Amino acid sequence: MSSVEHVAENAPLAGADGLSDQVEFDARPEPYVDANDGATFLRIHPKTLMRLAREGKVPGYSFSEGTRRHWRFLISELDKWMKTKVNSNAHPVRSVSHGRRN
Repeated sequence: MSSVEHVAENAPLAGADGLSDQVEFDARPEPYVDANDGATFLRIHPKTLMRLAREGKVPGYSFSEGTRRHWRFLISELDKWMKTKVNSNAHPVRSVSHGRRN
C-alpha cells in the first residue's frame, strides 16, 4: 500500500449529517511521502514535482546524502497548495478557428 492510499484510507469520513463522525486520532505525525507518491496525489509526473520543489513553488523538504538531493512532501501541504492554485474565476478556453469568417 502506498503512502497516498494509507493517508486516504485513514482519513475521517463524513457522517450522514455532513459532519465528521467522532474519530480517535493517532498521536503520530503525518508521514512524509516521496516524489512518486506526492506526484501520484497531484496527478503530475514526479520530475515535474521535483522541479517545482527545487524552484520553491510547492512545499517540499530536501535533504542530501552526497551530491544528490532527496525530496519529501506532506500530502496535507500539497493539498493546500493545489487548492490555492484553483482559480474559480477562470474563463473557459475558446477554440480558435483557422478558417475564413463568413
